[in-house]
Amino acid sequence: MARSKIPDVLEMRRLKFDAGVAAAEKDAVAEALRAEGRASEALLLFEGRADHPSLEADRRDAIRHGYGWRLLAMKRLGVAVTDDEVRACAGAAETAGRWFEANRCYTTLGDAEAVARIAPNLPGYKPAIPANKV
Repeated sequence: MARSKIPDVLEMRRLKFDAGVAAAEKDAVAEALRAEGRASEALLLFEGRADHPSLEADRRDAIRHGYGWRLLAMKRLGVAVTDDEVRACAGAAETAGRWFEANRCYTTLGDAEAVARIAPNLPGYKPAIPANKV
């Protein structure tokens, strides 16, 4: 039986944290993950490499399809993401009915009006932020 190109959790840990892992090995696993529709997991292998050319396609895809978590994860990695791109991503998430992703984008932007506008689509949702915190 052929071994999967998708690593198990221990191998992913080695790939992500072992300083001796070659960038080419990380890239190959990232491509295998993307091929399986697991692009969010592939992002884990780009920490410290925010300028990697393949992340540009991931960024555009996240904006186009409203994948807010993925776009904001790339921003945390250091990928250049503008507020206009986060807003476009939120709009695409709304169109797709992914209200939590839209909410996360609008919250990141500090757009209280948009958060209030989409709130009816998130009945009973309350952010886990203590009342005494800003």
